[in-house]
Amino acid sequence: MSIRQILLVPHTHHDVGYTNSPRIIDEMHARIVDRVLDLAGAPSAGPDDFRWTFEVARPVIAFMRDAPAERRRLLARLVHDGRISVTGGYLNMTQLPSAFEYAVGYDALGGLREAGLTIRTQQHGDVNGLSWGTVDQMLDAGITRLVMALNPDHGRPPFTQPSGFRWIAPTGRSVFVWLSTHYGFGEEWGIIDGDVPLAMGSIEGFLQRLGARADYPWATALVHAANDNRWPTDRFLDIVRAWNARHPGIPMRTATMDEALDELEGESTGFTLPTVRGEWADWWSHGHGSTAREVAVYREARTFARLARGTLSLARLQGERDVPLAEVLGYRRGPVRLRAADEVQRALAHVDEQLLLYGEHTWGSWETYSKPHSTFSHSSHNAKSAFAYDAFDHARDLAIEGWYRAVHSGAGAAQSERIVVVNTTETDRVELVDVEVDGVRRVCVPAAVPAFSVASFPVPASVEPVDATGPLRAGSYTVLVDPRRGGVVSLRDETTGRELIDPDALGGLGSVVVGVVGAGSSHPMITTSPKMFHPDHPGPQFERRLAVGAGPVRIERGDATTRIRWRTGIPGILSAHAALTIADGVPDIDVDVHVDKSERFVPESVFVVFPFAVTDPRFLLETAGAVFAAESEQLPDTSKDWYSIQHAVGVCGDSGGILWGTRDAPLVQLGGIHTGEWARKLHASHGHVYSWLMNNLHFTNFQARQEVNRTFRYRLRPAVPAPHDVLRYGRDLLEPLQGRHHHHAILQPSSAPLRVEPVGRLLAELAPSDAAGVRVRLHNPEEDAIRASVIPMVAGWIGADVEVSPHGTRDVLVVRVAP
Repeated sequence: MSIRQILLVPHTHHDVGYTNSPRIIDEMHARIVDRVLDLAGAPSAGPDDFRWTFEVARPVIAFMRDAPAERRRLLARLVHDGRISVTGGYLNMTQLPSAFEYAVGYDALGGLREAGLTIRTQQHGDVNGLSWGTVDQMLDAGITRLVMALNPDHGRPPFTQPSGFRWIAPTGRSVFVWLSTHYGFGEEWGIIDGDVPLAMGSIEGFLQRLGARADYPWATALVHAANDNRWPTDRFLDIVRAWNARHPGIPMRTATMDEALDELEGESTGFTLPTVRGEWADWWSHGHGSTAREVAVYREARTFARLARGTLSLARLQGERDVPLAEVLGYRRGPVRLRAADEVQRALAHVDEQLLLYGEHTWGSWETYSKPHSTFSHSSHNAKSAFAYDAFDHARDLAIEGWYRAVHSGAGAAQSERIVVVNTTETDRVELVDVEVDGVRRVCVPAAVPAFSVASFPVPASVEPVDATGPLRAGSYTVLVDPRRGGVVSLRDETTGRELIDPDALGGLGSVVVGVVGAGSSHPMITTSPKMFHPDHPGPQFERRLAVGAGPVRIERGDATTRIRWRTGIPGILSAHAALTIADGVPDIDVDVHVDKSERFVPESVFVVFPFAVTDPRFLLETAGAVFAAESEQLPDTSKDWYSIQHAVGVCGDSGGILWGTRDAPLVQLGGIHTGEWARKLHASHGHVYSWLMNNLHFTNFQARQEVNRTFRYRLRPAVPAPHDVLRYGRDLLEPLQGRHHHHAILQPSSAPLRVEPVGRLLAELAPSDAAGVRVRLHNPEEDAIRASVIPMVAGWIGADVEVSPHGTRDVLVVRVAP
């Protein structure tokens, strides 16, 4: 179809950083709102009116919080009049955030709507993917259209840009997606600078390419007038006037993104749109491995945030009693004072904001890779990292306070000098809990804790390690570690007789592998530009080096736990020591791998190997709010070389299955190491999972160096998992049992203060509510609707019965009964 109109959509691409420090950029975006109001406030005059779209909601949220009433009213009027659009994504996010973090951003839209702003569209720029579960979250937030202005560097779009399609959510609902051109053409084509000759030729060429496409049935062309962090001007209006003077048969006019999507979605009713379902696996997610330490800190922070919400909620429900207060502001000690309810809400909101700022897609400055030693590069990295560390500090402090308040609420038998463990979830849990004792040693306790409850356990005695040779029996497993092959070479489940380890794998379970580009490589990434690490240039080839050791295997046997340790290394690159822990009566196995790696600037990758003996495997991966089957539940041409997951992977196959989870490192490769393949199909004949800790295969805002000194934590269990098992396993890693060594006597509650029915079918997330109640957010991981009951077990509270749709979410507010 020939193009009959051009819609020019002005906006700025929202990077929290990149062109300047995040400390500067974040504040300036809120000031951009004021500038836009000044430019858009003139009376309407025609197709060359100044119109604007706020690509993300965060700057508008900040503006509405602080602006004078008359400026807020002006914004609402201009939105109502169609001169300005506010879109619904909080920021341009990566696939790091979990569903609960995304929910915070979508919940914030309520305040904008109360102020009279209409929000119907989400716009997402630069990033090459988006987590599948967010589609349902968009729809729940009243957003029915998505614009993806992909940056094609380091990846492929699922369809030719531009295109439209419908994306089906896990619930079966769908959003209209406009897969746009890269927004940066607005500057590259001279549009935002008012360069008429350049813009005329560029737009004419664009229309010719659209006209030559048999798969472009739209009569409208959307053109971006944008680039990274551009300060608003009206110079693009010169392009509209010049175009209309020269091309009266194909008029151009300014439009908001809402208006543009109204046109494009409306046209799509006249023909059949492609319809797809599954994960939009992000090719750019390999960047999560550029800052392994900071990503791990961020993931710890959100775990503390979840635990804080849960323990503070349990304390509120149980009725708080005296909490032993400390006299030193120290993280090993208790709180020195208890926060009031409004203080708690402000602190939780601050943590949420920092988590979202870290999960945003801007990882560093535009010279981080090319000038890795510049002060600006280091400052940008420091500012980005500060979001994770800020969230960590405040969330951990809240979690400690919440723990003390929870364990000293309720009534029951008094006990002291114990390991005290809180379960903030709706399900009875049995798992290993690692706890520090008196700041001098760590102990591992197999803890069985009922749902929404507190339990205590004796402090385990110190155990002296001894050398071990040959296979070792621990719990229901027999284990053989060979440091010469890097790790565990045999892991036999004695309950079934099944061998869990592939003997022909690259290395043993828990082994560390480094991939480096071979000397003398002629790949253009090496010889021309690192930007050529790209699907158009398959490769480069990587040499794989296994960290090995010659030292002894050490074993520590306690009353109920066995821990096996070994050391490996690669001279001149890294050293590692690993530990595998098994407890009697606990089906899970914990694996900790500590990597000590010095700074290097050569292209490289670091993996931890989990070579499961599963043939003809099918991989189920946990993304934000959903589980998808790798390959079969993905959008076309999305990443199959690597995936960024939340926490859990299910490996299913003819020879059994495995539930596997990672606490700290989100990147995985499946079946083998695929870096550089740029595969259109997942090649995975083995059930191996490779935890991709770190890499520096970048060209702009990711770190050029790789170094870390940190423990990475994993958990696994023999099982044949269904998708809901993977979702629960991931949730349990995100929100583990919270244990501390406690000297004071506690009044351990005799029963839980809350019950969610039907037991074991729903996931429940607790949070203190503003109304002095407790919000229970229920998530249904199953294919069928569930009639649920949230039942307070403490007098003076009421819950509710609700129906939760398949894969859906419902909130229940548990409140006090009026006296």
